Amino acid sequence: MEQAEIRQRFLQTMHGHYRRIRELYFQDFIFIHIHKTAGSSILRALDIPFGHKTALEKRKELGQRRWSQRFSFTIVRNPWDKVVSQYCHRIKTNQTDLGVNPIPFRDWVRLVFAENACPYYDKPKSFMPQWYWVTDREARVIVDLIGRFENLEQDFQTICRRINRKAVLPHLKKSEREHYRHYYDDQTREIVTQWFWIDIDEFDYRF
Repeated sequence: MEQAEIRQRFLQTMHGHYRRIRELYFQDFIFIHIHKTAGSSILRALDIPFGHKTALEKRKELGQRRWSQRFSFTIVRNPWDKVVSQYCHRIKTNQTDLGVNPIPFRDWVRLVFAENACPYYDKPKSFMPQWYWVTDREARVIVDLIGRFENLEQDFQTICRRINRKAVLPHLKKSEREHYRHYYDDQTREIVTQWFWIDIDEFDYRF
């Protein structure tokens, strides 16, 4: 390995440690990063470390006092759109071998959300309804602001004003695909409806 590459990796590691320490002890806001809701773009814009922890997990990590002193926020997304995005991302990154041996979207939805079948249902947390990312054990919302993927630019600027930051939201992992409704038939639409019923009810999403 070249010296320049070693140095670059060292600097990246140190920067990651710095961001982690800053997040735990000095940062005055908390971002709850739900899968496939523009989280990578927000992490980049605000220079915060990668992580997928629920609000309850994050509150436990920080402690109640530090949690309550910080502004917390997240972004949620239409569940039917989110599922399509997750499927496309898993093909692109060859998760559960989908890039090499792809299966149709409708088969994947059935295997993951109706049957919880291996190997496709490999990370249950990543498939969890978004409501459970932002609530405590008594089903109370414990984050201060829930933004919408469908209104991302405006909601992100609201967040920036609340945390007194100036940031530009990059468009990372943007993919070219058809509208999410194109992927569904009646059966797969109903499967996703049943799995994400609480998101649909609480966040008022429609197909």
